Amino acid sequence: MDNRQLHSFVILAGELHFGKAALRLNIAQPALSQHIKALEQEWGVKLFLRNRRSVVLTHEGAQLLADARLAVSHYEKIRKTALSLRKGFKGRIRLGYVGSSIIDPVLAMLISGYRKAWPEIEISIEEHDVNRQLTLLLNDELDIALVRSPVPRQAQLDYLDLTTRPLIAVLPHHHPQLHNTRISLSDLAEEPFLIQQDPPGVGLGWSTLSACLRAGFTPQKVQFTRDVSVAIGLVAIGMGVTLAPETQLSVMVPEVDYCHLDDPLATTTLTLSWQRHMHNSAVRDFIACARELLY
Repeated sequence: MDNRQLHSFVILAGELHFGKAALRLNIAQPALSQHIKALEQEWGVKLFLRNRRSVVLTHEGAQLLADARLAVSHYEKIRKTALSLRKGFKGRIRLGYVGSSIIDPVLAMLISGYRKAWPEIEISIEEHDVNRQLTLLLNDELDIALVRSPVPRQAQLDYLDLTTRPLIAVLPHHHPQLHNTRISLSDLAEEPFLIQQDPPGVGLGWSTLSACLRAGFTPQKVQFTRDVSVAIGLVAIGMGVTLAPETQLSVMVPEVDYCHLDDPLATTTLTLSWQRHMHNSAVRDFIACARELLY
């Protein structure tokens, strides 16, 4: 059995016509018949019932078709990968990120700097929350995670802080505190807070709660949100206030304004994480590039 025979089986099962199938395969009908006959002899089952008027799959042929399609698909994937390698493809990095990091200049600087040095490496990026990224990282389903500290410190992982940004208050457009250029977070103690739904002690959600605690209060009305953009959308419709990284200033949202805080410790840090004993040389180069660009 070879891939040509499997491919012939799959195409004929779709067309149920030897002439049309041979045309699609760009082979002669006798060659197609030989492919099917060889499979039937090797597998010991009849795949098709044929006469002068029709071609139909047998019960056995129908049972084998799904696996045959999968095998042909896998072969094609391997063939394309081999072609990419032959053309100079050297590897791939799967990079996870938290949604709020996508507008931070450090991410664009890091990826563009790496691509300039290693243009042959493919970088795929996907958005996940902090916990999901760390889980994917530990399961070898991500190569690098871009998260917001604080994060759980796992013995199997290494970490690199990239940048720390001040947190700013995000307020409805007509909020009375907006006449101040800088406010104390305690001035918002009675407001409903929209906070990112991170686990206790983790991420932007914990940075927000820590800032409130330093200001001497615990928010009494809290609505947890999936991410920063959802929280800001809720601020726009008057559902409360939130804190966001200072990079959010670059994004203008109708019915929302921003205000700086007087707490220098109210910050959020973007952190890279990766498996300590990984074998992907492209990941090692990416981390080295990050250290070189940022330190």
